[in-house]
Amino acid sequence: MVGIRRYTRSTAVLFLSVFVLAALVVGSACGDDDDDDQTEPETTEQATEPTEGEEVAEETVGEEAPTEEATAEETATEVTSADFDEEAVAEFYSGKTVTILVGFTAGGGFDLEARLIAEHLGQYIPGNPTVIVENMPGAGSLVAWNHLANAAPSDGTVIGYSNGAQILQQALGNTAVEFDAQEMQYLGTIVQSQFIMVATSASGIESFDQILPPESQEITTGGSAPGSGDVDHAVIMQEALGASINLITGYDGVSPIVLAMDSGEVEGTMVTLNSARSAYADQFANDWTTLVALAAEPFEDLPDVPAILDFATDEFAEQVITAGSIQPQQFNRPLVVASGVPEDRVLALSRALEQMLLDEEFLAFAEGAGTDVDPLSAEELRTIVDNFIETLATSEDVRVRLQELLLSS
Repeated sequence: MVGIRRYTRSTAVLFLSVFVLAALVVGSACGDDDDDDQTEPETTEQATEPTEGEEVAEETVGEEAPTEEATAEETATEVTSADFDEEAVAEFYSGKTVTILVGFTAGGGFDLEARLIAEHLGQYIPGNPTVIVENMPGAGSLVAWNHLANAAPSDGTVIGYSNGAQILQQALGNTAVEFDAQEMQYLGTIVQSQFIMVATSASGIESFDQILPPESQEITTGGSAPGSGDVDHAVIMQEALGASINLITGYDGVSPIVLAMDSGEVEGTMVTLNSARSAYADQFANDWTTLVALAAEPFEDLPDVPAILDFATDEFAEQVITAGSIQPQQFNRPLVVASGVPEDRVLALSRALEQMLLDEEFLAFAEGAGTDVDPLSAEELRTIVDNFIETLATSEDVRVRLQELLLSS
């Protein structure tokens, strides 16, 4: 269409010129070439239309002339627009419902964060589908992971939001895990977990030292299942540090554990700082004592709470704690889809997540809910997961020790 309009205007000029002097026909033809050169910027600008494949190619060539910095920015824009066919993705998602599958019961940190995402994500997905949350608790969210990988529709209408520590279980060879973490497709995450150990005031425990030798005062903690932080962290503390922990498992997530803490059935647990501040803000502020941060260094906003590595007695204990407790926190809350979801929909969903994280309204809601947004992009999350699995595979001593601790717990 652009070329036809330009040719028509040139032809009109040529027609009028014939009445002045026939000899100028040749000059007019040359003038057409000059007009093409002069209108090239217009052609380049209009060539960004996604349906004109050849014109997009011309635009790329035309933009190689500017400075290297400008070219890099424009190339990034081109790649962004060419990542997926937005029209096709919009056609697919229009009128559909996208489900965020949460591997824990309603009311916990995962659930509240999923509902926050569901409220805002749909407007950024092409086609603006409805986004809802479905809870599928069980086995530390392993039930939800296995369902996502093997039974849920693999068309981009189901997004998993479950315990990323199950990735560690898969890397350790847990036969109950029915997915390959490196084949799943990651969209990113809105937070990176920061685990803490808390104790109720009724427990009488006010410092982490109290449950370590030589005092070894026992604390009864609640957990769900292997692969969940409230179990794995407790087991590692028992074995790597000699912590006196009586671990009771079988709860369907942190919410039931907190109810058990309120009733005196158990005295403590491992919980993320985000969840403590959002879902359990009252208990965190008025009843719980934070005993230790599961980190290499104290958390910035809990400077008086010691880091768990401060209590490691040797290098091997540090390595086990780092690989089993600290590193998995980076991918503890992944937004993920099954391996069979078409690439254009994966790209559209990850792009929607990125756009949502720039939304001032979403950020305000997150802050009001006590969620400290600390995101990772799809690429960053994928890199972290791959590097973790590959490193663990080559660290035989650490891997074997973690298998002994976490696969038999």
